[in-house]
Amino acid sequence: MKEKEFKTAHRFSNVLLSSFSTSIFLLMFGIVSLLNVNYNILRSARNALVVVDLGHGAGMIPFFELVGTLPASILMAYLLTRLLNRFSMYKVFLIGLSFFISFFLLFATVIYPLLPALSSKLAAWNSLPYHLQLSSALPQLFSMIFFVMAELWKIALLTVLFWGLINQHLPLKDAKKYYAPLMLGGSLGTIVSGPLISLCTSNWISHQSWMQSLISMMLMLAAIGILTGYFYSKLWKSLAITNQQVEVTNEVQESFSLWESIQVCLRSRYLLLLAWLTISDYIAYSLGEVVFLEVLKERFPDPREYCDFMGKLSLWQGILTAFSALFISPYLFFKSRWLIACLITPACLLLTECAFFFVLGNSHIKSHLELSIILGSLFFCLVRAAKYTLFDTSKEISFVPLSSIEKMQGKLVIDGMCSRLGRGGASLISLLLIQCRGGVLAGASLFGWLGITIALSCVISTCRLGKLFNKASAVDPLTARGIEKLKGGF
Repeated sequence: MKEKEFKTAHRFSNVLLSSFSTSIFLLMFGIVSLLNVNYNILRSARNALVVVDLGHGAGMIPFFELVGTLPASILMAYLLTRLLNRFSMYKVFLIGLSFFISFFLLFATVIYPLLPALSSKLAAWNSLPYHLQLSSALPQLFSMIFFVMAELWKIALLTVLFWGLINQHLPLKDAKKYYAPLMLGGSLGTIVSGPLISLCTSNWISHQSWMQSLISMMLMLAAIGILTGYFYSKLWKSLAITNQQVEVTNEVQESFSLWESIQVCLRSRYLLLLAWLTISDYIAYSLGEVVFLEVLKERFPDPREYCDFMGKLSLWQGILTAFSALFISPYLFFKSRWLIACLITPACLLLTECAFFFVLGNSHIKSHLELSIILGSLFFCLVRAAKYTLFDTSKEISFVPLSSIEKMQGKLVIDGMCSRLGRGGASLISLLLIQCRGGVLAGASLFGWLGITIALSCVISTCRLGKLFNKASAVDPLTARGIEKLKGGF
């Protein structure tokens, strides 16, 4: 019986391999690129809004993460679970995409222009209790909502709904071939987003108005989003035949709740390590990021200039990501073990964060601010480039040896919730340090020590997960055979 199942799985693998034609790969490449263009536009806009505009400083980012993004990510995971139990992944993707685009257009064209008038009316409403406090908190409330929606864009549309679809159709031996080139699409999107952000913040487009820059970026996001939805529909139709094969050969997909998904992860040491790896990576990086963003505010106090510099960082990050996807990732995934590729990101995080905090903690160094920005930019770009190519690819590949149920339930919990738990944990730590030290920069040394310590725990978790990955890969004869072919230069 096992031999018959093996032959059936082998024939199915061949069907999958032949079905992923050039046109299908180009559609996947286009979706990844466009989603990353929009994400980087949103990231630059939200940082400018929070740090130098409505939020009044990078110290608000941990608060927004903790009270906004963390509960919103749990709610998003719950809603996606319910929607995926009722609709196809294609319909859920279009529903989510339409919701995000509608919100960002509404914010840029209606909410943001009306905020000054609404705040003034609240301040003048003497009969309303705490009217002055409400007037001051209103802009921060809407900046938090924008921040949360910008964060959830990538998690919902790219991480869960796009990669969830691809993971259902790629066996491990093919995943190592396709994931690295697809990550190159992400770096291309990052590169393209830089000039687009600079265009929207230029005097020619914005007329020296930050509001006009914001509207231009959101209109561009809507147009790119519509094109993304078209590509996704074409990809879904192209995979129609493969979907029929999946229904015949894969396990029967049962409805499941969010709590059942959490229980599956808690019972699996493999998924627990993967969950902590995700959480610790976010905590270690976020502790350095919030300090770097506050340092940038010292150099670029104007929202347009700040957003423009973030666009330049996206450009350089994209270039580094493309270099990694073209030269480093293919070599590591084809010639070395999974563990080595996954360890690169924690190592980069550890080294660049050490350098950044060392200079930041030694104010007597000549050109202290400029050198801090240079090293912080290196930390910001290099770690993200390693994460988006090596770390994220390794994490996606780590799901492949699992069963169909563990893949989907694990992704919903790990990508939908654990990534936010990591940011939420970093936010809680950051808020405590800010309260104790009186500001972000005042507690920079403690931020650095904690970030470095947690980065070391990320290294340890990766090593332990690597052993379990090798065991899980060896269980499936097809997977083991695929790995041997890859090591032989397949």
